[in-house]
Amino acid sequence: MSQLGGTWRRTDALVAGCGVFVCAGMGFIGQPDWLWSSAMAVFLVLRRSAPVVFAVLATAISVAHFVVDTGLLLPGDLILLVAVYSVAVHASERLRSAGLLLGAVFVAVLVSSAQDARDLLSIVLPAALVSVSVIAAWAVGLLERRKVGALRDLEQRRILVERDAEVRSRLAVFEERERISDDMHDVLAHTLTGVVVQAESGRVIAPNREMAALFANISSTSRAALQEVRGLLSPDAGPDTHQTPGIEELEDLIASFAPVGLKVDLTQTGNVSSLTPGMSLAVYRVIQESLTNALRHGAASTARLNLAWTAEELTVSIVNPLDESARHEPLEEHRGLGGIRRRCELHGGRAQIAAGHDFTVATAWPLTSRNSQP
Repeated sequence: MSQLGGTWRRTDALVAGCGVFVCAGMGFIGQPDWLWSSAMAVFLVLRRSAPVVFAVLATAISVAHFVVDTGLLLPGDLILLVAVYSVAVHASERLRSAGLLLGAVFVAVLVSSAQDARDLLSIVLPAALVSVSVIAAWAVGLLERRKVGALRDLEQRRILVERDAEVRSRLAVFEERERISDDMHDVLAHTLTGVVVQAESGRVIAPNREMAALFANISSTSRAALQEVRGLLSPDAGPDTHQTPGIEELEDLIASFAPVGLKVDLTQTGNVSSLTPGMSLAVYRVIQESLTNALRHGAASTARLNLAWTAEELTVSIVNPLDESARHEPLEEHRGLGGIRRRCELHGGRAQIAAGHDFTVATAWPLTSRNSQP
């Protein structure tokens, strides 16, 4: 509304300037009383922002001129018709008839100037012409007001229809996600529960300590995954199940890869800073996904993880060697690598993924802008 109001004011100022210029030009070619018309034209700047004030001032100038010179003011009296029209279009509902009332005041002053019956007869025609002009201007203004109102109502209905369609679309997406979440919860939770039960049974009947330790690791890992699944997919889960991992659990994450054959060399430089929960979880997931890729596709049993902290950003890089056959294959970004990029972009970071002799995932996370927001 403020931008539209500014456009209106600039347009009305331009119209007022043109009106003053025209009135002054008519004075230059000999039109008398051009100063009165110019004074009325100045107030055209108020025709939409303050139409009633504009109409009152225009009527006052026109009446004053008539009292002084006992004659109509041209082209100033035409501006009076613009004032009547502007009030009918732009004034409030309660004041939209004020222009008609001011026109009646001007006609009354015009008729009251008659000194005798002869003067009255000579004024009847101009008074009738002015009355018809005022009524016509007011009627045209009302028609314009109704048209603008109808267009405004139509636009409002269009906006409401679009919002309703958007809400319905979001609701449909939400319901579909809820259904998928329920299905995923049933599948994953039941499967992981079965893994936990079998791992616990295997630990009990394990023939030696090494096998028992392996089953214990499977059980603990499955329990942790089950807890995360319930926290992510169960809307009615308790507060404990909604706890999400973060960079604070990085040591535990690295330790979880050792039993399955991946050694992670961790290097940290700089002063460690606190991260928001959302960014902390995102960094954790990126490292988890990268180490999982290193375990599945890497050529060696070692991966290098480097965290570089500065005052402006956190840089995380994970490097692992590739098989000879994989070094010549084009890099294809599927769900995992795409998820890494999306997590970085969500927090204003950037990700670089390169495959050569080594597979490298390098991400940078800003610490001075989004991470500082509550």
